[in-house]
Amino acid sequence: MRNGRPTISDVARMAGVSIGTVSHFLNGKVPVRQDTAKRIENAIRQLSYRPSLFARALPARVVKPDIDDNLLPRLLVVGHICVDYLCRVPVLSGRDDRLPASHIEKALGGPAANVAVAAAGIGEPYALRVDLATIVGDDSDSEWALNELVDRGVNALPIHRPANNRLPRAIVVIEADGRRTILHETFELSDIDLTANMVIEMPPTRSCLHVEGFHYERMIPSIARFRDLGWSVSLHTAGLPAGARNPVAFGDLVAATDLVFVNEETFREIYDVRAPRASMIDEAHRILSRIKPRGDVVLTRSEFGAVVFPKSGRLPIEVPALPVDLVDATGAGDAFAGVFLSLWLHGASLEVAARYAAIGASLTTTAEGAQGYRVTAAELEHLLSAEDVRRAV
Repeated sequence: MRNGRPTISDVARMAGVSIGTVSHFLNGKVPVRQDTAKRIENAIRQLSYRPSLFARALPARVVKPDIDDNLLPRLLVVGHICVDYLCRVPVLSGRDDRLPASHIEKALGGPAANVAVAAAGIGEPYALRVDLATIVGDDSDSEWALNELVDRGVNALPIHRPANNRLPRAIVVIEADGRRTILHETFELSDIDLTANMVIEMPPTRSCLHVEGFHYERMIPSIARFRDLGWSVSLHTAGLPAGARNPVAFGDLVAATDLVFVNEETFREIYDVRAPRASMIDEAHRILSRIKPRGDVVLTRSEFGAVVFPKSGRLPIEVPALPVDLVDATGAGDAFAGVFLSLWLHGASLEVAARYAAIGASLTTTAEGAQGYRVTAAELEHLLSAEDVRRAV
């Protein structure tokens, strides 16, 4: 607590709910269940909390009257949120140079936040309840970011504070051809962080715990616990630690989860694959066929789309990307995972989920920032229908 003043984040943490839920309770615009309201009231009383101007200003999440948010499939994402500073330059040059940037913009980022925002933005008929368990501080950037998340349909669950009590930052340098270099501050979340701040129960609807690669090793106990309670568990390999980047450890990972998103570069590094791109799919299928049992694995291949390797051992499913004019590839893999999960949690087939995700990820690269272009189900359905017609002609 900054200067001893409790914040809305402290109330949410003590009550074991999201900041959005506390906001709903405070402004009274969206109903809160009785047991949840009691936990919030107790936390407010114990902390002697008084709502700040920021807390009063948090927008209530828009919920359709005929939809109970608690009956939607649930996605709980664990990992990073940060402030991205986007800089565009013609090309990165050597050391000791001074480069003029056409602009420097502030944006919401972080792999886990990108996944959560992409999943929440898809909307009907694939609407989800999306929660983000993360680390935030007590600074103005943290308040801004939490407000942005609520506005984008994501419930923030602040389960820990960084040592410096401020939101992590990242600098994203974007070159004219769309390539980017990212410098970022990082942190680690542990199993204790998650279980000490949340009530983990058997879900009433299909639910998924999605873990960012940065935190995989320390979240292994939580992964097992959530699966035992009937949750699905997915993971994307952003920030996967060195200890998990070898064939044995990665085999354990795909055996312990239901769904893994891994980009081709990381897969090649883990298995020392030197095969040409044309034979990469066959090589990956051969490698993954040796791991039994395992979950489904999705190999993302940038502008070449993605390949799904079903856990059943069936033939790989290839899906193409959408040809676009590349502006910024930051967060494309995160967007792919978010879109895929939104359909997957609604029971869509692996192929359908992958087709939507490949198109969605392509579109995000046409704007600056990981969340600069947020796709909807309606837009994706329109583009996929047009693509099906084109192929039929």
